[in-house]
Amino acid sequence: MRSLRASWGRVQEQTWERIPSRLRPIVWFLIAFSVVFINRFDDTWMRMFFLVGLYATLGMGLNVVVGMAGLLDLGFVAFFATGAYTVAIFGSPVSPHDAHLNYWVLVPLAIGLGALIGVLLGLPVLPLRGDYLAIVTLGFGEIIRILALNMNDYTRGSSGLFEIRKPDLGFMVIEDVRAFYVMILVAALAVWFVTSRIRDSRVGRAWEAIREDEDVAAAMGINTTRYKLMAFATGAAVGAIGGAIYAPFIDFVAPQSFSLQVSINVLAIVIIGGMGNTTGVIAGSLILIGVPELLQFQETADFLQKFAWLRDVLNPVIHGFNTVTFLNLPDLPQPEDWGKKLALYRFVVFGLLMVIVMVLRPMGIFPSKRRELEFENPPEAELAASQGVG
Repeated sequence: MRSLRASWGRVQEQTWERIPSRLRPIVWFLIAFSVVFINRFDDTWMRMFFLVGLYATLGMGLNVVVGMAGLLDLGFVAFFATGAYTVAIFGSPVSPHDAHLNYWVLVPLAIGLGALIGVLLGLPVLPLRGDYLAIVTLGFGEIIRILALNMNDYTRGSSGLFEIRKPDLGFMVIEDVRAFYVMILVAALAVWFVTSRIRDSRVGRAWEAIREDEDVAAAMGINTTRYKLMAFATGAAVGAIGGAIYAPFIDFVAPQSFSLQVSINVLAIVIIGGMGNTTGVIAGSLILIGVPELLQFQETADFLQKFAWLRDVLNPVIHGFNTVTFLNLPDLPQPEDWGKKLALYRFVVFGLLMVIVMVLRPMGIFPSKRRELEFENPPEAELAASQGVG
């Protein structure tokens, strides 16, 4: 027992040491925020925090496939849908196949089915790489959505499934948005811990070798078929976890909730956050999911009104600019309308932020050390330096 505690202590210490020192205050802030300030926000804010945690979890799952193993998967939404529909089909009273099972029995079932479908997807695409792999996985995601739309005997088609059974802890039933936020936060921390440990394990090093050069990895004795299937299965299991939590939270599962846009959002989170780094995925989720939601909040509009003086400063500048040019730029609207305009054009602001991030940090916000070195020292530069060119 003492040796087990010592081993667990070493695991905790090693995991904490993997977090860069500049990020540790952020981790402490998130923990303190979740514990102390959770009751100070209304349901709208908590819904945003839940979505950020959900997409962070999904992003860490896709990061295993794309960031660690280098397999470009555009059908990740299929695994997300698998987890959601498993919980809904066997845990909704309106489902033709309601098994009246406890939610905590359905979650392992959803994870297992997700991993199985991940393997089934991986088998036919093993020879494919790059763009071809992306196209095939994209089609697989659309196949799952169309199947859900047409299998009325199981999914009720476009009518969807609702009144999904809530997680029951015995002493309480998780129904409040704050309780679901805590639930997704625990899931995200668990996935972060597991994927961080895998990254530095033998499996993680095999994935990185496959990502860098699959032929060389195979020549070195790595069973690329086995490890690629493991990557698909691991990522799919994490996606199913997200779907299993999302279904009772939203209390409605329908095919239109699992479009290609979900896969694109998760992939963008991985790329902008930093491929191969689980901590960067969390930052990417905060930017891509949190910012568009935040821009349409009333609190954001109220905050902008504090800068009403900018209208008196900038409008004369706009008038002078219109005088010396052929342009006819409009004046800034009244401060009370800034919030409405920002909510209306929030995706323009969001797109501008994405462009700024990708220009300033092309490798991602918090990339893995290996990928950061690759951007700073590209292979062409290393080859030229070794040959004495330049």
